[in-house]
Amino acid sequence: MLANHMYQNDNLDKFPGAYHGGFQPTPTSRERPWVTGWLDWSTSSDNTNLNFLLDPRYAVLAQYFGNAKNVYKCPADKYLSKPQRAKGWVERVRSVSGDIYVGEGNAWTTLGGGPSGPNNLTIYRGATKSSDLAFPGPSGTWVYVDEHPDSMNDAGCFPPNTPTNIPDAPATSHNGACGFAFADGHSEIHKWIGSTMKKSRPGGLNGVNFQAQNNFSCAKGDPDLRWYSFHSPRKSDKTVAD
Repeated sequence: MLANHMYQNDNLDKFPGAYHGGFQPTPTSRERPWVTGWLDWSTSSDNTNLNFLLDPRYAVLAQYFGNAKNVYKCPADKYLSKPQRAKGWVERVRSVSGDIYVGEGNAWTTLGGGPSGPNNLTIYRGATKSSDLAFPGPSGTWVYVDEHPDSMNDAGCFPPNTPTNIPDAPATSHNGACGFAFADGHSEIHKWIGSTMKKSRPGGLNGVNFQAQNNFSCAKGDPDLRWYSFHSPRKSDKTVAD
């Protein structure tokens, strides 16, 4: 998040780009995402490709933290599938994902085209700068998160899009809690209390089953879904849970 702030200072206060769907810029593209790559449990090269983390074309923040690849990875995430272990890998390159609504990108309509992906653009608002974060404001808006290893894929993390669905799920690896970095620069560990985040697999997120999955069902009124939606950039006081 410190690197994000440094980038904003050099780029007219704009957030770095947030792109989903495995987007990869070409040499002539104007788009410069904060990071690139599609992770899964296969032996795809994206799972180990450091260029997507450190090359400025694919990762505009890398220069601001000295190309330290470990910034992208929570030490608690050492998970590998059997095929990946068979290749002698020691880890996947990234556990951190970014809020798809923070930074110009391909998932919201006010900038960058779209909509595409599991949007709820009635509730959420894309933010180009910190000044766009009216609800809930910079101190309440998450920007980066440790995503659940089964949910992890592209660089864009979608918050809840209905009262009963989480498209991209945060991790539970810190004793049922997860790390978030917020737009004002602070970070916190949030403890999950709802049934979906606390329940062991199958059906819940407390554990890893090495099967790529998105769209996790929650009971209506789930407190974790509401918290996750509340701390995402919105157009009003309403969340998808309301």
